[in-house]
Amino acid sequence: MMHRQFTRYVSFLTLVSAASALVACGSDSDTVTANGNAGTVVVRLTDAPFSTDSVKSVDIFVTRVDARVSAADSAAADQNVDNASSGGWQTIATPNASYNLLALQHGATTTLGESALPAGTYNGLRLIIDPSKSSVTLKNGVVLTNSSSPSVMFPSAAHSGLKINLAQPLNVSGTGTTTLLVDFDVNNSFVQRGNSIEKNGLLFKPTINATVTNAASVLAVVDLVNATSSTLNLLQNGTVLANGGAIAFGSASACTNVAASNPLLSITEGSSTTALPGFAPSLAAGTSYTILAYSGANNATQFATLPNTFTPASGQAGLRVFNATSSTTAFDVYLTALNAVLGTPTTANVMPGTSSSFVTVPAGSSQIRLANAGSQTVVLDLGAQSLVAGKNMTLVIAPPATGSTTLRAFLVTGC
Repeated sequence: MMHRQFTRYVSFLTLVSAASALVACGSDSDTVTANGNAGTVVVRLTDAPFSTDSVKSVDIFVTRVDARVSAADSAAADQNVDNASSGGWQTIATPNASYNLLALQHGATTTLGESALPAGTYNGLRLIIDPSKSSVTLKNGVVLTNSSSPSVMFPSAAHSGLKINLAQPLNVSGTGTTTLLVDFDVNNSFVQRGNSIEKNGLLFKPTINATVTNAASVLAVVDLVNATSSTLNLLQNGTVLANGGAIAFGSASACTNVAASNPLLSITEGSSTTALPGFAPSLAAGTSYTILAYSGANNATQFATLPNTFTPASGQAGLRVFNATSSTTAFDVYLTALNAVLGTPTTANVMPGTSSSFVTVPAGSSQIRLANAGSQTVVLDLGAQSLVAGKNMTLVIAPPATGSTTLRAFLVTGC
């Protein structure tokens, strides 16, 4: 289940870059429901590929995103930007961060933030940027800013509001998720001044459009779990994802929303910038996945993409087991009350490099013990472990650490 998608909040998920511009249209409707409900809005920002070969990055510092019921032209979007509540605006994301639009092309995404938005119809949307913290970097290393020479001429104000052209009104219901795909068209947002960018700089004339899509029809949710002895990094379109860097053994990255058809994901090891081979996950929209990295034959890193589609019984938890060892030994797993007799295995005969099916288990504290398949001689006792009601959890059995002969194991919670 995409738990992070289907909440009663406003989720701002993405700065991206895509090819097509959208036709803008508006509505003067000022309708908002009065029942106090709130719905989820996922806002994805995308950008048409920039055609100028001399540009390395376009870094826009996004302060926040606002929405309002009534439509807004460019002048209204740039009024009272330091007073988020004036003019009917409601702040729905406050990332206060810089985003390289050119690194967010072809479906790459990044999270902007999250807040509640009352159910209703919204016809105005604006992006607040800080021009003093925004820049364009050329491939020759020259950085263009408001004050450089040559320069990029951003609006001169400390903060500037940019109108987002809505292809249709943004309808937020009290249930489900509404995804707003925002196209920050870089190719049409900068005008070359004079004969060349290197000599004369750029003029910023933003073109930002938006359309509404169905999140479940395009997005998958993933996290990376590390069962190797090296630290790993989860990247999208060559950029390390937030909370996706230096993932140690037994740890996981944050859950990330990606375009299921073209997630642009890669994994690197340590400080290396070379993507590990063999990682090409196949994802389905509307599904969450645990991606497990583990050491296979000859200590080569292998990957398993495990869907989290199981629904445990009410008040219970879901548990599956992945055997990430490279030996030929299969394991039985026993989940019992503390110090209880083993009885029947909760999950039996889990072979190396394979995953068991999910089973429903009691939520709360239970003792987890491992034995070789067909034997009740315990080879690893994890002691008391906490399992969360309504959550799917994966028990990863890992080989011993270097210099040790003792198996290792850890629990991770699915997205």
